[in-house]
Amino acid sequence: MIKKPVSHTAAVMLLALLLVSGCSSQPKTNSGVTLSIVHINDTHSQFDATPAKVKGPTGMPLYTYIGGHPRLLTKARQLQREATARGVASLFLHGGDAFKGSAYFEIFEQKINIDILNRMGIDAMALGNHEFDIGLDKLADFAENINFPLLAANVDNTAEPALAAVANLKAYQLFVLEGTELIAVKNITDTANKTAVAVFGLALENMRSMVPDTGQLVFAGEVSAAQATVDYLQAKGINHIIALTHLGYQRDINLAQQVNGIDVIVGGHSHSLLGNFSQWYLGQQAPYADNITNPDGLGVTCIVQAGQFAQAVGLAEVTFDNTGRLTQCQGENTLLASRDYFTLPLRSDNSRIAATEQLTVESYINRLQRTAITEENPELRQVLNQVYLPAVRQAYGEQISVTEQSISHVRLPGTDGSDQHGSVLAGHITDAMYYWLNMPAVRAKTGRQVDFALIGAGNIRANLEAGAIYEGHIRLEILPFDTPLSIVTLTGAELSELLLQVINATLPAGAHAGKFPYSSHLRYIAQEHASGQAVLQQLQWLDGERWQDIDPDTRYSLATTNYLANGNDGWQRLQQVQQQGTDRLDLIIEQQQLAIYPVKRVDAITDSSGQQAFVAHYQQAEGLPCKVAGNDCKVAAIAMIDYLKATPTLWQQARPATVTLLRR
Repeated sequence: MIKKPVSHTAAVMLLALLLVSGCSSQPKTNSGVTLSIVHINDTHSQFDATPAKVKGPTGMPLYTYIGGHPRLLTKARQLQREATARGVASLFLHGGDAFKGSAYFEIFEQKINIDILNRMGIDAMALGNHEFDIGLDKLADFAENINFPLLAANVDNTAEPALAAVANLKAYQLFVLEGTELIAVKNITDTANKTAVAVFGLALENMRSMVPDTGQLVFAGEVSAAQATVDYLQAKGINHIIALTHLGYQRDINLAQQVNGIDVIVGGHSHSLLGNFSQWYLGQQAPYADNITNPDGLGVTCIVQAGQFAQAVGLAEVTFDNTGRLTQCQGENTLLASRDYFTLPLRSDNSRIAATEQLTVESYINRLQRTAITEENPELRQVLNQVYLPAVRQAYGEQISVTEQSISHVRLPGTDGSDQHGSVLAGHITDAMYYWLNMPAVRAKTGRQVDFALIGAGNIRANLEAGAIYEGHIRLEILPFDTPLSIVTLTGAELSELLLQVINATLPAGAHAGKFPYSSHLRYIAQEHASGQAVLQQLQWLDGERWQDIDPDTRYSLATTNYLANGNDGWQRLQQVQQQGTDRLDLIIEQQQLAIYPVKRVDAITDSSGQQAFVAHYQQAEGLPCKVAGNDCKVAAIAMIDYLKATPTLWQQARPATVTLLRR
């Protein structure tokens, strides 16, 4: 009999997803089990290597490329072979968010992920928030056609027509140990008298507030669903339990502190590259394989995560005693380096390091901790080159600019080698939004003068690398979402409350920082205090040529994306401002013409699990027709492209910082 879960919602979900067998036999517990867990997360369809830089042997930076799925495959197979040679069984796990983030995805969507990920030997994947980006039907197609399970123990899909019949979207996957292999099995009965390992998934409990299209899915609480799942598995005699989560590092810590019985959490969502990667200008995050004591004071949960964009692979080696309790967890992330190194960020042939220096540089790179020069898997490289790359190259369109330096993007100031001002690229993008919305032709239709612009860091998906800039770099890589722009009026007090709400949510260690606000014609200084909360020491807007303090009672015209204007991703103060009514305008391109959609109000709708979704009600339409042929909702990208065409010398000028975050 299943132990009653903590909440009614979790009970409904578990009865639907966990009652795969009525068996209550108790497997015998074997002793001294050691496993190797190879893991990746937040790959975001970065099938090719991504540009990077490293401190060279002389202390000067060298420019190169790292990661990509062909390197991931090479390294994962190597790590699993090495485990087998040591007599250790291994799992290859993905912490979610395979979708969105590259030109490959914009063209081939879920189909390329099905193809490439199916070739990689993955054993299970968590359900990430970006898996919802192209709709439930395409998510269902992905889940039905991948050759590994998509896991989310806190998601009830029984009432959602697109996903209800997708058997491969499930709560957990069971494995039994046979020699040096972990064999996937379907039912609890298959684990009888064998050493069994369970991997269960967790999706964000607040998915509705982040993702516009979740249909009739119900998202149960992460902690209650996790404990109920662990209790159920342990009642069936399964004591080696791994949580494969897409919650973010800080929420993984919270989970370990509140749930008994999880041995390992393999995470994603916060893009946490655990360990010291300062040599790669990627900063230093929390140590790899953090061990957290459970609330019972006895159990320990090991937490790991492996960064982003297919740049690194994690390896955790875990050991259990004869009761199934975790006794050791250790390992590290390994950044996957290439053999190509350049002295300039343009990475042109004339800046390639001399052949006489190649061996010296390679030897130096191989000596760096947590780094390995890794060859691409030739078969996977050939598939990408022959099947997908020609269409990607064709989609980039015309050249619109050029930059000799990379224009960086980071989510949170002070991370990934950035200073207290954070992302340079985000500032330029907000400048583009301000510029475009205040163009005479646009203002003639909206009747609005925009005072300042804000964007969340997560709306921006890539750096702008040195070299020629094509339209595709903006539309396919940097701003790939359907992002209509919104103009909405709010008071200075409401603006201040919004900024503090969003900034403070990003400050805890390992927190999801995609919501962090960057600005144009609005500048602020946020000072973090010992409490871990920030206060605004300065909040000003650029009125003509003069910076003026924001007045709490004055109403201002704010530009942002409609995703954020609806209150998604922690920007709920904006939804609250519009709950009773609003003067907001949403802008899209409709059949090559600017179209304006006035909004009446924005509702916060609470589902049966207590989670909220935000819905904009339009004055003369049911919603924005973004999927209609001939319409274009990538308005933020259009604004950036037009801005670059109008300011060809943009990159030659230093942009004064508008965002300052002072950490304690």
